Amino acid sequence: MASSEELDGLSGLDPAGDLDDSHPWYALRGRAGGWWFLLAVVAAVIAANALLASWSTKSHPREVGSGPAPRPESRQGVSVAQREFGLLAGGGWAQAWQLWSSTARSALSQSDFVRLNTECRPALGVPYTIDSTVPVGTTMVSVTWHQASTTGTAGVVYEGGEWRFVPDAATLADYRQGADKVISERRAAGRCH
Repeated sequence: MASSEELDGLSGLDPAGDLDDSHPWYALRGRAGGWWFLLAVVAAVIAANALLASWSTKSHPREVGSGPAPRPESRQGVSVAQREFGLLAGGGWAQAWQLWSSTARSALSQSDFVRLNTECRPALGVPYTIDSTVPVGTTMVSVTWHQASTTGTAGVVYEGGEWRFVPDAATLADYRQGADKVISERRAAGRCH
């Protein structure tokens, strides 16, 4: 069994309880020791914070749909209409279709919409101009527009947490006939460029 003097020598403490000059921690005194101490405190705070955050989310999980739903702003709906018209004027058929509401998407598939506008191309580069917008309740905006001498209306609806474009009812009725029929009708009317 080791004597108390041998144990004191191993621990680095002199009999008075102070660090002796041979202990490795003795070298950490002064400025470097302060930085190491600060680093240890910061690491302990980060670890405690991570533990508390982990505990908090496990004991109080956030439920989807909890709290008030975000309130739709009609100006964001108007922005979607502007993007839609920009894509249509520029030939971005697939991207324009992606902005549609679920009801509008059910009228014509994306591939048929692209094929319709590729085989019977409307005039490209002619901008659509939004003439007026009217909020209809909190989840719909009615849009009146023109492109050169053509005028029309469309809608934007708040659906699934985002604004979606809805072509006018007559256009959707045409699309429900299928791309082939719409292409032949437009060709016969001289509306393909």
